[in-house]
Amino acid sequence: MAENIKSIVNYDLQDQFTINDLENRKLYINYDIDDTLNSEITYHILRYNAADKGIPVENRKPILLYVTSNGGSVTDGFSLIDVIMSSKTPVYTINLAYQYSMGFLIGLSGHKRFASKNATYLMHDGSNFIYNSMSKAKDQMRFQDEMEQHIKDYIMSRSNITSEKYDEKLRVEWYMYASEAKANKFTDYIIGEDCELDEIL
Repeated sequence: MAENIKSIVNYDLQDQFTINDLENRKLYINYDIDDTLNSEITYHILRYNAADKGIPVENRKPILLYVTSNGGSVTDGFSLIDVIMSSKTPVYTINLAYQYSMGFLIGLSGHKRFASKNATYLMHDGSNFIYNSMSKAKDQMRFQDEMEQHIKDYIMSRSNITSEKYDEKLRVEWYMYASEAKANKFTDYIIGEDCELDEIL
């Protein structure tokens, strides 16, 4: 009986924490990027924008999106990126641990981007599993080439790296700490150096 009561109390507390975070516009990506996660985060970003309709952008309370992810679906990731970048209410992306692969691309989309000093990043060319008849495999490969160019254009538009540097780094696992990420303009602020922790709480 005591264990059941403890379980209920813990569940209620977790529910309350979640409600408080949503009320304070704090969203979390702590898993691989997929359609479920994409739908959930998209829903809340659109909801906050609807609530802010008519409020000048400069007076809107920012949405804080804490991203810690190994990556995942490129299609779902770019769907979320579109929502973040089109959001009139500012979305701040925050890296307190790591943003890898698709998580890295989502982190780039923030209107302001923050990182803790020891946060890490990974940019790479990802994984593809092409199988089918020869003609269909060629179609898939052509689309993968288009997607790779799309990703390159996006990363270059959100950073200061050149086309040559991008091509050089693409074929390797490019891990970096926040200082290198900031030098390449993958992030804007290192917490404790460029801003206080209060700014992302």
